[in-house]
Amino acid sequence: METTNTKGLKPGLNESSRRRFLKGAAGATAAGAVWFGQGARADDDRCSSTDLALVNGRILTMDASNTVASSVLIRNGRIAKVGDHGDFGDCAQTIDLRGRTVIPGLIDSHVHFVRNGTNPGYEVRIVETAASIAEMQQMIANRARSVPAGQFITCYGGWNRNGLAEGRLPTRAELDAAAPQNPVFLGETGGAGAGVTNTSGAAFFTAKGLTVNADSTLNAGQAFAALQSVQTDADKQRSTGEQITFANSLGLTMIHDHGGLIGLSQYQYVLNLWAERTLNMRYRPWFWSGDDTGFTEEQARIVNNFNKLGDSVFHPLGVGERINNNTTNPGFTAAAQFAAQNGWALTQHSLTPAEVAFHLSAYQAAATVGPIDKLRWSLCHVDPITASQIATVKSLGICLNIQGYGYTRNSTSTIPSGPPFRALVDAGIPLGAGTDATVVAALNPWLSMYFMTTGLNNAGVQLNPGQQITRMEALRMYTIGSAYLSFDDHQLGSVETGKLGDLVVLSDNPLTASNERFKRIQSLLTVQAGRIVYQAAGFRTHERG
Repeated sequence: METTNTKGLKPGLNESSRRRFLKGAAGATAAGAVWFGQGARADDDRCSSTDLALVNGRILTMDASNTVASSVLIRNGRIAKVGDHGDFGDCAQTIDLRGRTVIPGLIDSHVHFVRNGTNPGYEVRIVETAASIAEMQQMIANRARSVPAGQFITCYGGWNRNGLAEGRLPTRAELDAAAPQNPVFLGETGGAGAGVTNTSGAAFFTAKGLTVNADSTLNAGQAFAALQSVQTDADKQRSTGEQITFANSLGLTMIHDHGGLIGLSQYQYVLNLWAERTLNMRYRPWFWSGDDTGFTEEQARIVNNFNKLGDSVFHPLGVGERINNNTTNPGFTAAAQFAAQNGWALTQHSLTPAEVAFHLSAYQAAATVGPIDKLRWSLCHVDPITASQIATVKSLGICLNIQGYGYTRNSTSTIPSGPPFRALVDAGIPLGAGTDATVVAALNPWLSMYFMTTGLNNAGVQLNPGQQITRMEALRMYTIGSAYLSFDDHQLGSVETGKLGDLVVLSDNPLTASNERFKRIQSLLTVQAGRIVYQAAGFRTHERG
């Protein structure tokens, strides 16, 4: 059984980094500090060189009234002014948005981020949006420009052949043409679940004892394991950083990590960045113990950890998404009560009708011994939830974290291909949105929101009829809704005075773009606490001032 305590919170650090981590964490926790800027107060009218002003734009604030503003000033990492100001003064770095749309940083409330960040190779995750073989080839060729010759270009999960116009996997010759200097491995989500490689990739896998078929397909899981076998710590650190940058390029500024089959040692790569104060993604992990045949690991987590220890950039949320290897283990009820009695948040994978019914029953029992509503407990997925169960969720006062992974599903099956988004929004239940990326879904939040608002998968097939929501509703779930689930709604999720300055300048207006353009929205500028963490090529940040 793997347990942690505060002394072992930061696995894998060298001693020098560990001292810096402990010193920084203690100071940040004590002060509730934002790392980026420690100067004048947000309400101070004096000029500051750290001010950042965005003017002449369309700012979707996501406040309670869905106010739209034209300008925002970030001072000392926090939002100092929001409104229709023409200018905030010459002292600020001022960016003229020229009508572009700004939203709060997107928050994925259900993603397996560390697991994905340590994927082997140099990922070309942008292929999640590829609509044809030719486009996929171009994306691979673009990625190859930044990958050393001889190194693998990969993408494991998050896409499948159903989203390609040809309805097939790329051939060996097509992958060779896209990356003649690099081995390539692509493993698809759903569909046939196959992997495909090119000539130099086939040589590697054959040498590892794997069978590569004449059409260059192979067992995706075995290929992934073979690539993992040659990974180093340095590889994992690099790939984690690259995934954060890619997520920033999509407008993501915070994630809730639901763990899964990786162990705490894999979190060291995110924690290394946190310790060095270079973590450009606010990070909220859940303590996952889904390989435990009992519930002792859940209890050890609760007993041996300070609840939510950390700062505004990194701190754990509670226990989940699984706390036992059997989602309907009768002992779950007592385990839930243990968490409630100790004041810990809990979230639980609940996908089948049997799971939803059982977990709601267990939550009702837990509510008799602890304030699970105030602890903002949640259930994950709930695709088959019924009207009466929605009423139960409402009466318990709990939350739901729901996803748009139906985008990469290829058929309906006995379980719905998505939760009843419309019914859940209309019920007024606190909702956070996410992806469940990347083994079963794309990491791209715009693809998830596309499914939430259209019900269409990547092949254009309707999988969730009658349950579509508006784009504004989807955006609210991905911002203030997800912030609520992690107790961050007081400081994140909307553009309001006093909140942390996490903002995204978008490549298109998400409320008016066509469906095809909506799926391809990216960030032009991503800001975390007033600090630019991502800037698209060609986007000028010093247009004024």
